[in-house]
Amino acid sequence: MRDLHEIKINSNNPSNDAAALNPYFHFDPQSKQIKDSVFNCRGIIINERFWNRIRDELMDLTKEAGPVIMYQLGLSFGLEVGAQGKDAVTDSAAAVNFLEYYGLLAGWGRFETSKLRLIGGRLSEPINVKVFDNFFAHTFQSTSGNPTCFFVSGLLAGIADGLFGGHHNCLEAQCISAGAKCCQFVIARTSAY
Repeated sequence: MRDLHEIKINSNNPSNDAAALNPYFHFDPQSKQIKDSVFNCRGIIINERFWNRIRDELMDLTKEAGPVIMYQLGLSFGLEVGAQGKDAVTDSAAAVNFLEYYGLLAGWGRFETSKLRLIGGRLSEPINVKVFDNFFAHTFQSTSGNPTCFFVSGLLAGIADGLFGGHHNCLEAQCISAGAKCCQFVIARTSAY
């Protein structure tokens, strides 16, 4: 992962218009690939139809276990993202701000995280994360009225695990797919530390 301060500085360089628009993702004409300059890997663009097909098939194949599997997939990826964020930026609040912006530019939605309250570098009380225009919620309409963003819930719990250490749970309190104006998640440290 590149240094986050370096990326922010470079994104303010008006001589590079593409980097100013999106300093984290760019098309490399030489390799003909989309590059993720934060995590130093290849990127792809997916649309709602592609994500719907993946989610629908996974949920159909796994039946009742589908939500748990989606949560676990998010948790595993989120742990990696959180750990890399912690290594790159020593200030947890700066890492959270960066990841909010990264998520926006990745097309996942606009993330707003409540103020962090830390004791010894660990969450001392739950935090709320609101996701406006959440890509994962707009692709599906809940017929039960229940939240459906299992992948994002796991992702946020994993990011908290990676950033703050220990284990965290994340529950979705409200969801766009169930008619809310934004998705709202509550992340809390588990008592089994």
